[in-house]
Formats: sequence, C-alpha cells, structure tokens
Amino acid sequence: MKKLAIILFALFLVSCTSDEGKPTEETGLIGKWKLIEQLADPGDGSGTFQPIESNRMIEFLSDGTVEINGVLCFMMSEVGDKETGSYMITSDDRADTIYDGEIIPNTCSSRSAKVYFDLSLSGNLILWYQCIEGCAQKFKKI
Repeated sequence: MKKLAIILFALFLVSCTSDEGKPTEETGLIGKWKLIEQLADPGDGSGTFQPIESNRMIEFLSDGTVEINGVLCFMMSEVGDKETGSYMITSDDRADTIYDGEIIPNTCSSRSAKVYFDLSLSGNLILWYQCIEGCAQKFKKI
C-alpha cells in the first residue's frame, strides 16, 4: 500500500506543470502584426508616434516563439531576412517589469538584449527597443 501511495504521488508531481509566462490565445497577442507607426524621441520626451509606410511584420506563435521579416535586435522599418526569438508574458503582480512581455531575439550580439512589448488599450502592439532615448514601433493586428 505504501508503494502504491508513493507511485501515485510521483505521478501527480510529474503531471503538474506551470503555465506562468506562457502565451495564451486570450491575450490577443498570437498572430501577425504590421508596422504602422514609429516613435523616435529626440531625448527630451517630446517624441510622438508618427505614421510610417513599411512592410515590416511580426508574428507571435502559440509555442512562445516570434518571427519578424527583418532585424529584431534594434528598431528598423526595413524588411529583410527572417529573424526569430522567444517571448514571454510578464504582466502579472510578480513580474519585475512594467511591460506586458519581453522578446529575447536569437540573433543579437548581446544575449542580454531584449525587446519589451505592450498590448495597448486601443488593441495595438507596441515594441519598446533598448536605446538611450525613447524608441518604439506600433503594430496593428492583421
């Protein structure tokens, strides 16, 4: 009887997994997004998003990966070879970030490079790149 209890307990532990940080359909993040606006602040906080013509697209996949048709490590509107990365939802009370999530590109020279993202109330996706002054890109779901 003791062996049976140990086996059942072990099976219970193995079957438990955590879904923290994993993407879900409910977030509205999964799918393709097209670049529509770009923000480049001159360093004094006066920058605003400006419309931009670009074929830049980013796609969030349900397996926690992301694909973009261009450079993912820093802000660019040009398209090019596909780059990939992984992403994680971080918008909960235990996260140490104010963003909804973060992307870790596979191709940056620095493994600590991250791109942060927010899903705005208007339904747009905003990617925040690491730069001295504010720089970001706004995407619309297609």
